[in-house]
Amino acid sequence: MSQATLQTIEAPPELVQLVTFRVNEVVLGVDIAYVQEINRHLEVTRVPGASAMIHGVVNLRGEVVTVLDPHRIFGLPASKSPEQRRNLILNVAGERIGVLVDQVSDILTVRQNELSRRPSNVRSIDRQFIEAVHLRNEEIVVVLSATELLKAIDQSSTSGKSVA
Repeated sequence: MSQATLQTIEAPPELVQLVTFRVNEVVLGVDIAYVQEINRHLEVTRVPGASAMIHGVVNLRGEVVTVLDPHRIFGLPASKSPEQRRNLILNVAGERIGVLVDQVSDILTVRQNELSRRPSNVRSIDRQFIEAVHLRNEEIVVVLSATELLKAIDQSSTSGKSVA
């Protein structure tokens, strides 16, 4: 198993560092403060009766970690090149969650005032996961809320209902 360890550079408070990645053709990002590690696509065990947005669980050095599939959350087609897939392991309030991504892009440093509020014209189910958007050159980076991803896992496990 290959693992990349991220080193954060202390950024001034007005700056935000985002790990950016692709899910299909959509560029997403998450605050680097939540990113614990990036792994090659690990062997996933499906969980019968789990929410549609949950890809399954992985064994991460003896800890069972739930892996979310943003393709299912946002209604995007699955990747045609699974060999580039990665698991972004996030640490949110002491709990680890995985996010299945098609390709990790880079680390982007932006000023807080360069982030725009989440769009109001997207489905409410999608909006809950979007913290902000950032226009980079001709590309839009959708910034995900790590805390909302964790809440969605907690809600799906207590209600037994699909979020997507």
